[in-house]
Amino acid sequence: MKIAFHGQRGSYSEAAAAWMYADQDIATVPCDTVQQVFDALADEQCQYGVVRVENSEWGTSFNILDLLRATRVYFSRDIRFHERYNLAGQKNATKGGIKRIYAHPAILNLCSTFLARQKNIELIARFDGAENLAALVQRSDKNEATVCGDFAASIFGLKVLEPSVENSVTGVTRFVALTKAKQLPPDDAADVRTSAMFELKHQPGALMSALAAFRQNEINLTQVFARPNRTNKWDYTVFVEFPGRFDQENIRTALAELRHHTTYLQLIGSHDSVEPRIQTT
Repeated sequence: MKIAFHGQRGSYSEAAAAWMYADQDIATVPCDTVQQVFDALADEQCQYGVVRVENSEWGTSFNILDLLRATRVYFSRDIRFHERYNLAGQKNATKGGIKRIYAHPAILNLCSTFLARQKNIELIARFDGAENLAALVQRSDKNEATVCGDFAASIFGLKVLEPSVENSVTGVTRFVALTKAKQLPPDDAADVRTSAMFELKHQPGALMSALAAFRQNEINLTQVFARPNRTNKWDYTVFVEFPGRFDQENIRTALAELRHHTTYLQLIGSHDSVEPRIQTT
């Protein structure tokens, strides 16, 4: 089974794919952009796609919601964990001997506080993370290091010289597996939730009436926010998430009632949650 992921080899997106489907035989396919992940699903080159959808400190990745609005793909699984970044080098390297650190600019920024305290060390940006790690291993220079995640360090055989050098140690990132075909989680799945998006009619009380469909059917909204609609100016798309499966009677009833108060309704599917297979905090 092929899984497209947004990022490069060794990224936490690839780790999320591996952990979410650890019990299956998978092949991961790196994609430079989120659009490429959606394209891989649309062209049926991959059966699943993995993307970041939100972070507990940065909020939601709205470009994912925009692509969901423009396509027909569904959430099938999610995973949440802290993205830890480490100073890593060769097996014979020491932290005091490092003279050069190579890493992607985004990762350098995420670890800027730690890196600013390192004296007489040259910081060198490398935009291709996987190529950078492979080259670092090939050069085998004990004076060189990189900043990478646990997963990348393990698959490239690097030694962690200083763990957890990221600026924030409390943020949790949520990754979601996408699929072209709507699916229901296994009957014994944990923490099953359903997601949907809708757009309201322009009439008084439209939002209150729409949300009442969930209240009347005893559905607790665990997430709700609005996103500007890219199709019609000054219109908004509302995203909601709540516990349960889309085939449950109360959820089917709520969605049917919701249609009476909306101009657009899109079910994003029901998904379960899994735990990461290794400790990342």
